[in-house]
Order: sequence, then C-alpha cells, then structure tokens
Amino acid sequence: MRSVRRNGSAGFTLVELLVVIAIIGVLVALLLPAVQAARESARRSSCQNNIKQLALGMHNYHDTMNLLPFCYLGPAPSTYNATNFGKSWITMTLPYIEQKPLYDQIDWRADLNATAPDGTANRNIVVAGTPIKTLLCPSDGNNGQGKMAGRANVGGTWGVNNYKANCGANWAWSSSRGNFITPTGQTPPDESVLAPPLPNNNNGLDGGNGIICRNGGNRQDAMKGFPFITDGLSNTFAIGEAVPAWCTHTWWWWFNGTTATCAIPLNYKPPTVLARTETMEQIAGDWPINYSFMSRHPGGGQFAMCDGSVRFIPENIDLLTYRRLATAGGGIPVQLPN
Repeated sequence: MRSVRRNGSAGFTLVELLVVIAIIGVLVALLLPAVQAARESARRSSCQNNIKQLALGMHNYHDTMNLLPFCYLGPAPSTYNATNFGKSWITMTLPYIEQKPLYDQIDWRADLNATAPDGTANRNIVVAGTPIKTLLCPSDGNNGQGKMAGRANVGGTWGVNNYKANCGANWAWSSSRGNFITPTGQTPPDESVLAPPLPNNNNGLDGGNGIICRNGGNRQDAMKGFPFITDGLSNTFAIGEAVPAWCTHTWWWWFNGTTATCAIPLNYKPPTVLARTETMEQIAGDWPINYSFMSRHPGGGQFAMCDGSVRFIPENIDLLTYRRLATAGGGIPVQLPN
C-alpha cells in the first residue's frame, strides 16, 4: 500500500523505488548496444569517406602523372635507418587530398635530420609529424590522434595513418608467431600470388604484385599505371585499413610505413594474443606477421577498390580469395564476397 507522509502527501516505499531503479537499469542496458551500434555505424561511414577520398586522390594523381603514386627509398646513400630521404605514395598524393599547403612546405632536398642542407631548421620534420584527419579512422581511439612515437626505422614522433596501399600477396618472411610465406614455385590454380613485376619471387616488400609496394630498391618496374591492373579495377584492392598501435611500420611520410600485404590474413592475431599472453601493442614490431591490413571495425575491414568504390571485407574471407583480390595482374580475377 502506498505510504502516506505526515503532511498527507503520498510517497514511494523503498521497495517501489528499487523496482523503478531496476527498470531504468534494464532499459539503459537494452538501449546501450543500440547506441553503440549507431555510433559505430557513423564512425564506419566516416572511415569509408576517408578511404574513398584517398582512392580518388590516387585517381587524380594518375590523371595528372599518367602513373600511380609510388614509394621510394631515395637517392644514395639513403638507407632504412640513416639518411631518411624516403617518401611515400601518401606524401606524393597530398595535393590531391586537399593537403597542398602541407605539400608545399616539403623541402625535397632535405631528409629528416635536424637541419636542411643550407643549415636551416628542417621543415620536413614538422611536415612528417603533422596529423592528417583524412588518414585517421574514427573507430581507432588509440592512434594518438594522428601522431605517435615508436615508429619503425627512424626515431622520433611522426604523423600516422589508418590506411595503407595494397602491395600484393607475395611474401617471404615469417616469425615465431606466424608463417605466411608464399612459395616461389606455385602451380595452378595458385600462381596468381606470384604475378609480375617479379614472377616466381616472393619479395612482397620491394617487388609486390599489388599496385604499390615499399620499393626499397627504387625499382622502375614498381612504378605502375592503371593499365597494369589487368585483373580489373573493380576486382583489385587499392587501399585498406591499418592500426598504427599494432604495427610500428605505420607512418604516412615514410616509404616503409604506408603499404601492407594480403599474404597475411585480414585482422590476423597470433595464438599468443588470442590466449591473452600478449597484446597486439606488445608485438607491434613483429613486422613479418603485422605488415598487413587490420581494422578496429568489428568483423572485418574497409577496402577501396582500384575503381574508387569502397567495400567492407569480412575477416573470415577465404585466404586464397583474399590474396587474389590483392594481385593486380595474376590472371585469375575473382569476385568480391557478398
């Protein structure tokens, strides 16, 4: 029975109040997943727009140069860990993704040392350390808001990227946490993973059979145009997602930080991570198993195709199908999964 206070007004009993609180708690619990799903849907849509802008930037670069943007180590005596003249395909694409003012600040004579050749402060350090919103997936809350330390090859804190170009599916390296080496003597129907420019070679870093490789050897045949993509623009990956905290080879200025292979499965996590004895952050330097595409979106990752369209690829995609979608001229085109 409703209790009556001394002044004559009706009130709630303690039991009634607890029931009301419990009902509110249940309603909040029911609504929370829906709210989280709506937020993730909005973040995924924003991510899709980012990756599409990058793909369109590639197309606009190609329209101007008749060539896809490419990575290069730089002139001698450049090395991976010293002179640092290397530049990435993203650096070259800056004017085509509404970053021309940043691009215009680059000193192409200078590396990433403290001073430029004329003794002045090297503005490339400032440029390379600049966060770029278009390169950041809003679902990744651990990307340092676009600027992170601990990047591979060169000390310092640099601008990072949640998107990388597809370097293909031929791969020659493994670690104790995983082995995804592609043989150099494949026979049909698997030879698509060993397409040009280096037939029967699994150096997917510098001679990847995708559209843009690391190109540490400054190879001329690593500079490609759309005619190279004989498997079809709509059937070949151009750009996919990356997680900077899970791979130290991820920073947008650097030729060795902007490409990924499909030899390694999408969103691959080694047994140690699945068993929770290690985290992906702890093994971020294990590049033979994380120089790959990975995403913070549940269930898969977003990819821009070479025709500029964007598709969400499920992480349980058949590995051979996934690899064939990465090869530009394997001769065995495949259809995207539904």
